[in-house]
Amino acid sequence: MALIVSRHQIHRWLRMVSYTKNLSPDKVNLSAFRGEGELSNLQLDENVLTELLELPAWLRLTSAWCNHVSFRISWTKLKSTPIMLTLDEVNITIETCEIARSGTPTAGLSSLAVPQGKYSFIHKVIDGITIVVNTVNVNLKSPAFTASVQMSRIRVESRTPKWILGDLRVTRLKDPTRGMILIFKELSWQTVRIEASSTQDLSLTPLRLLTNQAKCRITIKKRLSDCSIVASRLVLILDDLLWVLTDSQLKAALHFADSLTGLIKASTNVVQRVKAQKKLE
Repeated sequence: MALIVSRHQIHRWLRMVSYTKNLSPDKVNLSAFRGEGELSNLQLDENVLTELLELPAWLRLTSAWCNHVSFRISWTKLKSTPIMLTLDEVNITIETCEIARSGTPTAGLSSLAVPQGKYSFIHKVIDGITIVVNTVNVNLKSPAFTASVQMSRIRVESRTPKWILGDLRVTRLKDPTRGMILIFKELSWQTVRIEASSTQDLSLTPLRLLTNQAKCRITIKKRLSDCSIVASRLVLILDDLLWVLTDSQLKAALHFADSLTGLIKASTNVVQRVKAQKKLE
């Protein structure tokens, strides 16, 4: 069984290589027998990643870089212990498009998914993966303003139906009579800092939003016969929310929103025209 999972995991890593740039052997360190692997200075292909993440047509990802990625697999405890995927620092730059981005639609995130079929042990292992990210920095650039989002200590892990840590075998609820399974995941982060400042009107006060100790509880309902997602539920829990908003900052917020409205409307019109053309073909 460990060999089967190893082949699937290595296959996923090889698939991910196609989304990277300038990946050389000296940046990769894999040991399937020890269940460990590392990638350093990982630069992702921004064009492929833009389509992979299915970003709206008015946004374009211009760069994505991670200084260190590692994973650890406990071969003898796969049923109870999750695979650990750890990322140190992730830096992402996104910009708005004055002209809606065009491109050939892709399969999106589904292209990285496990081969579909009846829900099996492999799917249990993949669904149970724990992801830890130390720092994420996202910079957004537009003609009207620039914004940055900083998140620290991000963690995605499986939970029991009562939202406590436990053996992987108790983080799923299976209903064979209905052919469904519920999967419980929790996304948590220590701090989020959001800043935005105008590039056109320097008199506008920068916006700042700070949150601490937040988490997001996600329940996913899958069909056992083909592993397709039937439904999902998301609950956002914020412990502390600090947003100092003065009159000038409110004016700035309206200015930022107004600058994006035109882009979003233009993008929506382009998407609708493309869909209409496909229906006529």
